[in-house]
Amino acid sequence: MAEFMITISYRALLTRIDRKLQKSGRRLRADRRGGGVIYVIVDTKRRAVVERNIDLAKLARRLEILKPWEKMPRTMSSED
Repeated sequence: MAEFMITISYRALLTRIDRKLQKSGRRLRADRRGGGVIYVIVDTKRRAVVERNIDLAKLARRLEILKPWEKMPRTMSSED
């Protein structure tokens, strides 16, 4: 049986990360000021930024949101 990998979409990755963070009272937000996009994690109870300059690929691995047969979009993955 041949092994295969499915690449999930960028939007699906963002949704999965945000859904996982919501369980602990946090949200993933995009700061679009200054011309680029910088992702931050916000604590919804304290209404405060708890992490800045989020690397989405590293965060996805840390949260373990990908199934064994899935991989991140090519623009995000450092091991492709």
